[in-house]
Amino acid sequence: MAALIATLLLAPTTSAAENTSDQPAPNAQQKAAVAQLVEDYGIPAAEGQRRIARQDEQTAVITELRTKLGERFGGAWVDHQDGGKLKVAVTEKASASSVTAAASGKSPVDTVVVDRSMSELQSMSASLSKRIAKANKAAQHGLQSAVVTEKNALRLDLPRGKKLTDEQRRVVRWAERTFGDALVVDSYRHASRPLYCGGQYSCDPPLRSGLAIYGGNTRCTSAFMAYDRSGYYMMTAGHCTEAASYWEVPTYSYGYQGVGSTANHHFGYYGDYAIVRISDTAFWQPRGWVYTTQPIRNWDYDYVGQYVCKQGSTTGYTCGQITDVNATVQYPGRTLTGMTWSTACVSPGDSGSGVYDGSTAHGILSGGPNSGCGMIHEPISRALSSLGVSLLAG
Repeated sequence: MAALIATLLLAPTTSAAENTSDQPAPNAQQKAAVAQLVEDYGIPAAEGQRRIARQDEQTAVITELRTKLGERFGGAWVDHQDGGKLKVAVTEKASASSVTAAASGKSPVDTVVVDRSMSELQSMSASLSKRIAKANKAAQHGLQSAVVTEKNALRLDLPRGKKLTDEQRRVVRWAERTFGDALVVDSYRHASRPLYCGGQYSCDPPLRSGLAIYGGNTRCTSAFMAYDRSGYYMMTAGHCTEAASYWEVPTYSYGYQGVGSTANHHFGYYGDYAIVRISDTAFWQPRGWVYTTQPIRNWDYDYVGQYVCKQGSTTGYTCGQITDVNATVQYPGRTLTGMTWSTACVSPGDSGSGVYDGSTAHGILSGGPNSGCGMIHEPISRALSSLGVSLLAG
């Protein structure tokens, strides 16, 4: 059971009424994130701007602690019910001093002692996901799951009002018996799906994230640019490149122009990601931008409570709060693991969009629920590692 042991007020907080003129003016993505945060929690705009502005600082603290604490790291999240404060979970009380050191002079942090490390939760999740994927193959309605960081537990989601197969029921019983109080059983209303479509964000070069891309009758969206020793690539969702192998982009001045063919992709148990080799880099001049010119400087991991945005070729800018990490998702005909859920609204054609926060890349949009808002994305860390490429910075 999690126990709150310390509140580390390591830097003075700015009230919503205080002057925020010393903060840099928010860009379009940050404005969209602020607007969504204000709507979600009913806070003043100035307070929303302050919270979004400090996300990079919070992420840097988490990344440092993830490495420093190792097996003692129990995860981290941003608690917007508690002023947007960063919460860091540790498996032993003595580790609080490491949290204090990492957060010194930065955002306020609470340290929470938990029973299970993040690596333990991830191992438990992997074991459950394998059984879910096997059971879902012959099922009309799939089981899903996620790591619930703030509860130091796993959540197993059953399709609401739907009948489970015998094998699915065996998985539920196995999970309850194996994980005990580390498991929360819940339900979901709407099935998930990938978000390609047939059908316009068009720009002249340079090639960047957030543009409409076409392969045959399929429209998706470009994600971040990447490179290796042999050339440059456009990233997008793997399910898009299963539908088509050659991709082109509508430009403002030159009509439709070919980008290239799929160089590598995956759409299955280990995620949803792809790279398209840019055949004419002299023409396309790929840049680490998101439509129109928002630079992407680096990448980082996903944490519950963060606000992330995407620029999709159907819905444009939308933002939402990360709610689940290391999630197992059931799409028609296949189960995906290691995915991230957030509350952003998305629509068909947005698949492949780069998911980001400010100048930090977080992932590639994969899908969402059949009805209502919600976004599923592939973590950029896994996509880059699996594809063997590096993120092109803006």
